[in-house]
Amino acid sequence: MPQSSPATIRIGTRGSALALWQANTVRELIQAAHPDAAADLVIIKPEGDLDKHSSLRQIGGRGVFTSALQQRMLANEIDIAVHSTKDLPSLAPYGLGIAAYPQREDARDALVSRHGVGLEELPTNPIIGTSSRRRAAQILQIRPDAEIRELRGNIDTRLKKGLSDEFDAVILAAAGLKRMDWDDRITALLPVDVSCPAPGQGALAVESRVDDEPVWSIAASLDNRDIRTAVSVERAFLRGVGGGCSTPIGAHVQIERMHGIATARFWAMLGSDDGSRLERFYAEWPATQAMDRAFIVAYEMMRAVAPNWTGVSIGNPLADRHILVTGSASQIERMSTELKPTGAQVCALPTITIQTHTVDVPTDADWIVLTSKHAVPSVDWTRVTAPVAVVGEATATALRAVGVEPGLVAAGPGGEQLAKELIDGVKAHVGVDLAAASIDPDIRPQALGLTPISIGSAPTESGDGLCSKHIVAIASDIARPELAAALAAAGARVTTLIGYVNTPVTTMDDDLRSRIAVGQMEAVTFASPSSAAAFVQMIGIDLPALSGAAMIAIGPTTARAMVEQNLPVHATAEESTAQGVVATLIHYFGGEAPQL
Repeated sequence: MPQSSPATIRIGTRGSALALWQANTVRELIQAAHPDAAADLVIIKPEGDLDKHSSLRQIGGRGVFTSALQQRMLANEIDIAVHSTKDLPSLAPYGLGIAAYPQREDARDALVSRHGVGLEELPTNPIIGTSSRRRAAQILQIRPDAEIRELRGNIDTRLKKGLSDEFDAVILAAAGLKRMDWDDRITALLPVDVSCPAPGQGALAVESRVDDEPVWSIAASLDNRDIRTAVSVERAFLRGVGGGCSTPIGAHVQIERMHGIATARFWAMLGSDDGSRLERFYAEWPATQAMDRAFIVAYEMMRAVAPNWTGVSIGNPLADRHILVTGSASQIERMSTELKPTGAQVCALPTITIQTHTVDVPTDADWIVLTSKHAVPSVDWTRVTAPVAVVGEATATALRAVGVEPGLVAAGPGGEQLAKELIDGVKAHVGVDLAAASIDPDIRPQALGLTPISIGSAPTESGDGLCSKHIVAIASDIARPELAAALAAAGARVTTLIGYVNTPVTTMDDDLRSRIAVGQMEAVTFASPSSAAAFVQMIGIDLPALSGAAMIAIGPTTARAMVEQNLPVHATAEESTAQGVVATLIHYFGGEAPQL
């Protein structure tokens, strides 16, 4: 039965004239689409509005105009928040999402000048006001003689300054000027290939709690499909760079339809931190492929401006970088040991604890499979005679330490490779191809109990090989299903035993949280799927502050878990070890990765 509409939807907004115009527009749209849903505005002052003198970089940059609204929403003091999409960092706090992009105005940058001329006609050595490093970097390409001065304040304040003797011109978003009916003040509109807009510029975003029905459904009903497609591609580029408010980054998309087929016209720019280099990009893609392509282009452009983008020597790209290392205590210790020689500032964030449970291996087991070294202590190996197959040298080393030589060591990454090598070993007998195996995503171990789970499949052919084998997988309580499902699809009888339990850590050091909140972290490493899930819940409201960090996965299984948690994957280690992660970090930040 559908839920009834709430008595009153509380709409959170900043208090500026432009923000109130945006919030009132959303309120009118809600009331037009849902006449029985009343809506009231709740005015909230974010940090970016309270401090109008410091630069955005000094007061945090990422989320300074949005975090106060998000905090009030998570505290259930408002139901939705209306944002200028360009102010939203690329990551959202756990539990919140963009329900709708209902409206978009002209996305271009606008020049306002008391001289009444365009950018190229301004006097020699013009003083140009803007708080955007993106705008400054692009303006200096055209007018290298310009002096860029920080310009803060509401749109009316900045407009007045732009017409005063203090500045020769100011650069503002055309959308704000047009919404306030001040478009007659615009001296020139800057083409997107001259001044590429910020991702999402000109678009309204309606944010809500993802589990809040019926508010989410009401807000989502305002969504415009083409605006969402365009903005999602622009923000995919933002996520790919890991940029935030202070990064010189621009992206703009126009969706064009012909014969029912949508094409995304994509412009992008990325500048180095010191402003000395700037890269531009243009392409046309099928709209259905544009998000993935924009994410990839972001990485390629970042590499194009390195090392100037990174601000460090190409020979030592991790020196003094703050790297947030997540995982269990042992995972953090291994990663920290590999990182310290690089000069990186290692910030340890325990996200999971691991508790081992003793399991009894069935006596009729033909093979035992392990995908983690944490499973090794769960077995009394003196009572086991079946051969053991493992993923990776770390697990093999742990097994050898208890006196057992593995019968198969799959290089990985992931349990899929282990399954493939087991299957390939008997494929000549049973005629099974892993690529054709049907994987049921619902197959997974019980979360809390230690009861074995049997997964059966009728043999694809009679005879020897996996079709007649009992394979025992010893895994965690939240093990992914691919290994067991692939083996079962090949005809094996698979029993999964819970050998260890992952427990999320729920508390964080206050000092570390403060450093995360101000955007100090430049990279985050993830050593397991469970760590990614625990990380998102632990960080909570401070997740947007990590929008500028590179997110690195130890392997493809962890990368998939990060995607499920709505985290970007900027790079995945080719070798699923701490050494592999460090090599990937070095390469990501512009250096030559060491040979492993």
